Amino acid sequence: MKKITNLELGSIIYFLTNAFFIGISFNSLIVNLRQNAYIGVLIGGVLGIIPLLFYIYYFNYKPKLSINEKNICLFGKKLGNIINILISLFTLFLIIILFSNLVTFIQSDYLSKTPLILIIITFIAPIYYSVYTGLKSICRTSLIFLFLIILLSLFTDLSLSVQIDINNFKPLSFESNYIYGFISYVSYNVIPLYLINIIPKYEIVNNNKTNKYIVLFYIISFFSILVNLVDVIGIFGINLSLLYKYPEFQILKKVSLIGLSSRIDSIIFAKWIFSIIITIIIGMYYIVETSKSFFKEKNNIFLTIYCFIVISFALLLPNDLFINFLSINILSIIFLIFFITIFILLYFKINNSKKIKSN
Repeated sequence: MKKITNLELGSIIYFLTNAFFIGISFNSLIVNLRQNAYIGVLIGGVLGIIPLLFYIYYFNYKPKLSINEKNICLFGKKLGNIINILISLFTLFLIIILFSNLVTFIQSDYLSKTPLILIIITFIAPIYYSVYTGLKSICRTSLIFLFLIILLSLFTDLSLSVQIDINNFKPLSFESNYIYGFISYVSYNVIPLYLINIIPKYEIVNNNKTNKYIVLFYIISFFSILVNLVDVIGIFGINLSLLYKYPEFQILKKVSLIGLSSRIDSIIFAKWIFSIIITIIIGMYYIVETSKSFFKEKNNIFLTIYCFIVISFALLLPNDLFINFLSINILSIIFLIFFITIFILLYFKINNSKKIKSN
């Protein structure tokens, strides 16, 4: 495996934390906290440091091994493989959610007359190719996308900041469902970072600085999400934000470029599409590598099978299934339970193994 840089890893962290924002995390925040959703992001960002530190702790444990190899080392082959399969199933669930959300948005806002299967094939083909080419190619692509997004974000935020009405954040309500708001941010924007553990720390250039890069890009992602949420509520107000299905997209129609506004919103929104696609690619790479490790096979039959599964679910699931999930906060609870049961178990297992060795 060719080594990757800290910047490339940082770009992946940025996309992993932003992927669930569109149509999922944002909706959950404004439904639960309304005009005080920014408070949910602020406190959720602080609470999110807890799972982030768990991931860094696990990332540093046996740096030459990937997460699958670490689990087998900790729990033995049988139980280790069971844990690896459970994490892979959750990852496949995550991919299905994101891919369904992506194609639903594209069809509803861009290609309403285009058959869904054609949209699905258009997106699944580059995902398949990216995973097929390997991790180094994925990371390089991710870094290029990140540079494009930084430019788009700077332009977008400067254009929208002058349109914000501070009155849209009033009144400060203490009746909002703050607990679900914090949970939704941590669940959707922090917990998916477990995917970085498929990359052995040893495979990163200058890995003595990797922990700092992880924290740095977590902070950058946090401010990116906060600024976008403030833009939407500050310009639309909470009632209009709740009315739109994708207010994060509608707000970009207020952006103009040298007096030209025609479809510039579509160009800028590409940054969210990049986040979703990169996260799906990393997730697909994760489950393919897990399957290869479990079955001791090196061919790409697993990649083909998983792509077929994702396509099938995207075709069969109702468009608004996950929006309905969000209305009762089920999905965020599933994410949180996953983190508590798997990664906290891993943390205590590592601590226990270290104590045994020291004795």
